[in-house]
Amino acid sequence: MALRRLPRVDAGDSSTTMPEAWWETLALIRTLWIDPRWVAAVLALLVALSAIWLAVRLRTRLRVLEERLRELRHDQQETDTALLALHGAIKAVAEDVIDQSQHQSSVKRALDRLADQQSELRLRSVDEGLYVQAIELIRLGRGRSEVRTLCGLTHAEVDLLFSLHGASVVRERSSGSR
Repeated sequence: MALRRLPRVDAGDSSTTMPEAWWETLALIRTLWIDPRWVAAVLALLVALSAIWLAVRLRTRLRVLEERLRELRHDQQETDTALLALHGAIKAVAEDVIDQSQHQSSVKRALDRLADQQSELRLRSVDEGLYVQAIELIRLGRGRSEVRTLCGLTHAEVDLLFSLHGASVVRERSSGSR
């Protein structure tokens, strides 16, 4: 390392009168004086070392981030696959629910039809029993109001039964009395 020396000012020079401390400080500065090219070279070396250290650190960080990105992409693919499987399962369950709902509606309609048919059969058997009883009463010669009251029939039903079966009773009586 080359040191650059400052010009020496002679103490006997009348143009400058400096105290002794100044001369000691000046002498110290002269001993520490370094060539600016060496300072620039050292600074350049420090900058280069800092740049290398920063590049190595950034490269290491880049590798870590790239690995993390690969892991995240792999996780994303697994999540997408699981999501598609779940979507398919939900679709299958929804289709089963729709099928079951349609089947349940069909069964309900069939049960409603059976209940209606059963009610009709009960009414028919009750009605048929009442009609048979009313016809028997007509054949026995009972009056319209009595047949209607005993059997719980309407005026129109009693009139119909009398028109159908009352004439045969009158005929049977008239043929039996001859």
